[in-house]
Amino acid sequence: MTEALHGLIDFARRHVRAKRLEICCDSLNTKSRKMAERLGFQLEAVLQSDDLSNDLSEHRDTCIYSRIF
Repeated sequence: MTEALHGLIDFARRHVRAKRLEICCDSLNTKSRKMAERLGFQLEAVLQSDDLSNDLSEHRDTCIYSRIF
């Protein structure tokens, strides 16, 4: 997954000329959070109780990571 994201980041920078990218993930998804940080993304915000769990039994928080070029 990290290699694929490196390719997407490179494509976004070179061909789309993106100035900002975001990664959004569940606050409990530690693998996604660590990957975002490894790729140089900064935690920008935590949206509290903005989503429901898959079984709809509880509210979940979402982390928003960003990278500015």
